[in-house]
Amino acid sequence: MKNPATTSRRQFLQSATALAAPYIGWKTTANGQSPNEAFNYACFGSNGRAWGNLTSMAGVPNANLVAVAEIDRSRLDRVSRGFPDAKVYVDWRELLDKEAGNIDAILVATPDHQHAPITMGGMQLGKHAYCEKPMTRTLHEARAITEFAEANGLVTQMGIQVSSSSGNRTAADLLQKGIVGKVTAVHSMNPKSWGSMSPLPDREDPVPEGLDWNQWIGVAKMRPYIEREFHPSNWRKRIGYGTGTLGDMGCHIYHPWCAGLNMPATLSVTSHGPGPVDADSWPLNAKVHHRMKGNELTDGDFDFTWYDGTQLPPEAVAAAVGGAENVPKSGSVVIGTTGALVIPHGGGGAPKIYRDGKPSDEAIEALPNDNHHQNWVDAIRGKISEKPRANFSYAGPMTETVLLGTVAMRLPGTELKWDAAAGKFTGSDAANAMIHDAYREGWEVKGL
Repeated sequence: MKNPATTSRRQFLQSATALAAPYIGWKTTANGQSPNEAFNYACFGSNGRAWGNLTSMAGVPNANLVAVAEIDRSRLDRVSRGFPDAKVYVDWRELLDKEAGNIDAILVATPDHQHAPITMGGMQLGKHAYCEKPMTRTLHEARAITEFAEANGLVTQMGIQVSSSSGNRTAADLLQKGIVGKVTAVHSMNPKSWGSMSPLPDREDPVPEGLDWNQWIGVAKMRPYIEREFHPSNWRKRIGYGTGTLGDMGCHIYHPWCAGLNMPATLSVTSHGPGPVDADSWPLNAKVHHRMKGNELTDGDFDFTWYDGTQLPPEAVAAAVGGAENVPKSGSVVIGTTGALVIPHGGGGAPKIYRDGKPSDEAIEALPNDNHHQNWVDAIRGKISEKPRANFSYAGPMTETVLLGTVAMRLPGTELKWDAAAGKFTGSDAANAMIHDAYREGWEVKGL
């Protein structure tokens, strides 16, 4: 699908992108190995979403896990039992150095702040890449990763597994066919609360045995270990490491309407929710409004609004689908000139059409479920001609849409105008300062 900012990416990324001279900031060996039927890969992370990916990859014929990078030995038990032949590393850079000649691809399922550096590191060695959502933590990283993958013909996939579900595929197809006429507005919501309205505690706790805190911090700013605040899981709440509820769930929930509407670009974004209580914590209960650039599938430029936590869409949205009980707790409502489409997220069921606020009995041709990991591997093997469903050329711009909202959340009440072609905000130095974060000294990655 067309990326609205493709024409400017080579201007945005001010570094070499050719695989002829791979460089990650440490010694590497270029590898020209082409993937074949024996598909060898390395995984970065071993628990949580990483384990979910590993179990899914186990169902892909002839896929072989060669190595795992894990910074916490206490989280290795399932991998040790399930994949006893896989080598284990603590430092992801060492894994890439030593296993470059043994792998065809990488699978990245770490906390958000490590997504981009590991993905770029692997791609600079010519490895195809699968990266969990959100693809990156910053807007700059999203542009750089997308640009590099495009320039070097790498086969990529973002880990939004639900995009391969029947419900998501069907919803995107219906929007492509104009099922509700020209789209006038989109509303997406999720009730999770990844954030904190209390400042981060000012203390330092002992690092648990088996956890390499330096490696967990990776490219990010070094800070004291605080029990139950970062590792495991709670990093999502913290600026600089996670991306809040919006970053956690946005890529999943945005996908069907973004794909169905050919990935429209954001013109401006404004947060109408609370701001952060400190420099470290994502706020709860976000409400973020985007003005989106229209295309042939929309009724001109249109409004998109995200709600999380306790925020809910207005009564007019509920009326369009026959009542608040029909608004999904997690999912989207797409409103058009001839009706509305409800797109539940995850296990919420199939999309539903409403006309004049009443459910429609018209038949919907449901597309089948697909295997997200198989889709990626089949593209690498050349078994399918099209790009993977959530390839970076599409997933990069969608990630940008999500991350624009996270920037707005840190500057509530301010309309931020976004120049997608230039990859920057117009008239806001504060917002532009959030596009790119420098990596920790000694952890720099060229191109990021």
